[in-house]
Amino acid sequence: MADFLVALADFDRQRLWVQLGHASVFYYLHRDLKLSKGAAHYRKVAAQLIQKFPEVVAPFREGKLCISSVVELARVITPENSQDVLPRFFYLSKQEAKAVAVEICPAAVVPRQEVVTKVVTEVPREPPFHLDETPPHAPPAPAPAEYRDSTVPLTPNLQRLHN
Repeated sequence: MADFLVALADFDRQRLWVQLGHASVFYYLHRDLKLSKGAAHYRKVAAQLIQKFPEVVAPFREGKLCISSVVELARVITPENSQDVLPRFFYLSKQEAKAVAVEICPAAVVPRQEVVTKVVTEVPREPPFHLDETPPHAPPAPAPAEYRDSTVPLTPNLQRLHN
């Protein structure tokens, strides 16, 4: 994987994807190499990171830096902090990398939302019906969809819950 990313970084630096008729290295990865959009994005970010910070190549080769944490690393690494920040992302999962990135660079504006609901104090009555009629029935409620709750760190102490 590391050799591929180094070659991809060189390919991107030379903009060879233009000669192949693509608007970006992302589209080259997605359309020509048939990678999913997610996989193409991770590799594009990794290639750009290698171009700016060649010191990330060794951790990729050694297996210390995971492709799934590279997006968060790219968000917070700078030339000034690269020596301190890079080791903090070693052996981290994507979710762990998000938490570290938020510690380094917390969200500037934490979105807040108040939800106001009306309290029902009376149970609504159904309209009357005649005994020879069948009572009106509401259509059955759809089965609840399967949801997977997830959290997105905003600051070291605040997280957004998605469900």
